[in-house]
Amino acid sequence: MQFASFAYGDGVALDDPAEAYHEATKLYPSFAGRQVRGIALAQEPAIAASMRRSSRRHPHRPRTVLPSARPGPALLDDVLAARRSRRPSTGSTLDLADLATLLSAYESGGPDARRSVPSGGALYPLELYVLALHVDSLPAGVYHFDPFDRALELLAGGEPELEGVFVDPAVPESSAAILVVTGLFWRSRCKYGLRGYRFALLEAGHLMQTVLLLATAVGIDALPLGGFYDAALDCAVLADGVNESVVYAVAAGRAP
Repeated sequence: MQFASFAYGDGVALDDPAEAYHEATKLYPSFAGRQVRGIALAQEPAIAASMRRSSRRHPHRPRTVLPSARPGPALLDDVLAARRSRRPSTGSTLDLADLATLLSAYESGGPDARRSVPSGGALYPLELYVLALHVDSLPAGVYHFDPFDRALELLAGGEPELEGVFVDPAVPESSAAILVVTGLFWRSRCKYGLRGYRFALLEAGHLMQTVLLLATAVGIDALPLGGFYDAALDCAVLADGVNESVVYAVAAGRAP
């Protein structure tokens, strides 16, 4: 069997959405100036600095300031060799230091507010949310991560309603917390046009690998998740599904 034929079907589809997306986000030398017209605007130092500090802020919400991240004593070679996708065990837990460690992957630092994850144009179109289920010293709820103040902002208290959100219903049952990555695509598109959407997805991959390596370094089981129902998970983190939508998630927990 030719797997390409299996994937694409028997007929020629002129409106294949995946192909249309890929074609629409290609760059061409003769049109690049119009395709990424926001580049000129982003050359202004004040605008570039403002873009680097992009993040949702919820100053009116209850906040939990995170402790220092756990030190990572392991050598990078050892962490890379040990990295595996591991589903958290039923009854797993995390504490605030564990969360601080995982969330440090997208933490902002230094005078120029840059982060360790590479980002097209340093625009940082992603947001991180925590669905806290069994985290010591943190009430169950939906939280937004503030990367500048290293704090969790409570968006909704009580155990998150996750029935029918994930393709595998056992995911929330065994997780201490689920980190959800959303994209605010306009942050990239304002500079790079349609290609900015690609950059946001690439950045989500960079971010997820960093989270997984940090989890491995400190002994946390972590399972990256692509099997979720978009509208349901958008709703869980209060994203509108258009300007902001979920692109990735990871379940995490320490074995009991």
